[in-house]
Amino acid sequence: MKNELNKILTELSYRVKDGVPNLNNEQHLIKLYDVLKEFNWPIEARVELIQNLTESEAGDQAKKLGLTHMGFGNYGKDDKVTHTSKDGELVPVGGSGGDDSEKGEKEQPKSEKDKSLSDVDNEYYQKDVEPSDDEYEKSKPEQQKLKEGESPTKLPDDIFGSPSKVPKKYIKLVERLINSRYVNQTTPPITSMINASGAGKIQAQAAEVLSMIGPTLNDDEMKTLMDTIRKHNEKLPQILKKDGTSYKPPKYEKGSEPILSEDWLQSVESVRGGIKSRLDATYGEGNWEVENGAWDLKGDVEAMGLPDYQKNKGFSTDMYLRVKTPDGSVLDEVSLKKNLDIFLSQPSVNAVDEWGVVEDKKEYDEIVRKKQELKSTGKDKGKEYKELTKRQKEILQKANDNIPEEANPKKFNKKTTQSASNFFENVSEEQHNKLKDLDENDDEYVTKLSKITGQTKDYCKVLVKTMKSLKHPYSKEELRQAMIDNGFNPKKTTGKYQDKFSVMMMRTMGGEPINDESASESLNNHLQIGKDFNKSFVENMVKEPYKSGVMNTIREKFPLKSLMDGEEKMSLGGVNADPEVMKEVFGTTDYDKVQEKLTIQGPDDKGEYQLVFQAEVGGDVVPISTIAPRQRGLGYEPVVNLEMNLHPVMKEKLYCANKKIGRDVPEAEQYDKKYKCEV
Repeated sequence: MKNELNKILTELSYRVKDGVPNLNNEQHLIKLYDVLKEFNWPIEARVELIQNLTESEAGDQAKKLGLTHMGFGNYGKDDKVTHTSKDGELVPVGGSGGDDSEKGEKEQPKSEKDKSLSDVDNEYYQKDVEPSDDEYEKSKPEQQKLKEGESPTKLPDDIFGSPSKVPKKYIKLVERLINSRYVNQTTPPITSMINASGAGKIQAQAAEVLSMIGPTLNDDEMKTLMDTIRKHNEKLPQILKKDGTSYKPPKYEKGSEPILSEDWLQSVESVRGGIKSRLDATYGEGNWEVENGAWDLKGDVEAMGLPDYQKNKGFSTDMYLRVKTPDGSVLDEVSLKKNLDIFLSQPSVNAVDEWGVVEDKKEYDEIVRKKQELKSTGKDKGKEYKELTKRQKEILQKANDNIPEEANPKKFNKKTTQSASNFFENVSEEQHNKLKDLDENDDEYVTKLSKITGQTKDYCKVLVKTMKSLKHPYSKEELRQAMIDNGFNPKKTTGKYQDKFSVMMMRTMGGEPINDESASESLNNHLQIGKDFNKSFVENMVKEPYKSGVMNTIREKFPLKSLMDGEEKMSLGGVNADPEVMKEVFGTTDYDKVQEKLTIQGPDDKGEYQLVFQAEVGGDVVPISTIAPRQRGLGYEPVVNLEMNLHPVMKEKLYCANKKIGRDVPEAEQYDKKYKCEV
């Protein structure tokens, strides 16, 4: 532990101007926060340390004034920062704290990371891919099934131009991505095709690679690459409509699904168009050229000329470009999103347990760090690791016990299961007899039932067949055997799958032709459990200690400060988020003038509530993100996720800001139908 702290302090010293960290300096604290993140400290540990460090004389003064500590030396009331710590003293924001009381826009401090670029390591750029073709053939992931007579696609060595502006290995990687079958979000893993780190969603990672390559190609080269991928996808057997025409975007037969599907290819093209528009606006059309591209890998980035990747990389950068400008070569760092309609994140709602750890915080953080240390050295199977895990669970359970019952995810799961079980076990003989009259072979009825339940026709056929085979009165034991006998996967006949069966039974009995009012009432009462939990959950999340956890999670996914400072740019398809756009949206690029808040919004037309993360500058409020608990399966799925999305207002403001300042947005025709921009 002591050794790690020494490394952290050494790293922080590198990043501050005079090499001497000043923990009364807000910018130094922000740099410390970044360093702790790079050392894999949990969010809560980072926040607690910063709070402890800033509890100085300023903290004592703030307490006397009844102010709340809001992080990074800031204090205030009702979520609004009114004072800040300067050299250990409490001073009003914008007040007479020395020479910083100038009116107007405050000049932004320049990043003390070294963003200068040295020469490109051309030898690295010419390295062959690992694993080699011979090694890859021995263990390559499942390949796509092609139409009869078709063969896998092989890319020419000059597909990226000659010489290539990206490492040569990506030609082989793209070729492997083109020919491999998409199985699920994480299969095949990118590591099965190239020697690189990463365990994210395969389609998003593939799109990142293509998005990095795109800006390095001229228009003809880009067209050739995209045409090659699309022609390959035409070799794949498709599922056709009844009239024999293709779906748009195409649907593929099982075993032939492409990783680089049409929606992702369109996103790649939009990202390229948006970056080109941004660089034209920044340097003038014809006054810049992309010299090189790099994916977010240490070797790639340093070979492109950026020194010390770990020290100088961006906050959440996915790709790097080396751009030649009239003033020399500069670094362009981009965070990638598929489009405006994206999840910022989807953490499990059980993260609330970690956010709620207070009394045992230091012990918990030490356990997390110790487990990471053991795992990194291959000691995660031993007795010490198991004991740490046991204690970690005890601390989390203690934190969970402190959550109000009506806002507790685990208690909500129990209520949902109990409700589903009560309905199933109390189905009357009269209701049972009505179910027996249903016909699973009536295609018209099964189509209607599919719409009522939201399930596939195949599921509905087996559902009806199983319900008819049950003997009254019902029991869970009999249900499991009946589900197996009628074609359900044996692994999907217990727990949540029985809850799902009960909910589908409610929907079936409440719909035509049975129209059972008591079943409909049971369904409404069952779904109300989720609505009540949603409301209570969001109301609890605006209270400490949960509030800080939510806000920090969102900040990590939408790095407002980095975007305002210009260290990073974000490409949401063809829509850009950069300092010029941020100024149009917020009226400033001075992050210190932004007040962040977490508020409750609702109920909506469905009676649901959500948290809204917003930024306020002056009197203007801009909602940035929504966050709300969602069941994957409404009424029966025990796992509750937190869906974090860009707020609809933020989506519109980002697009309209791009349009107002003259940026070309490739998806403009699509967005103009949704958004009304005053240009």
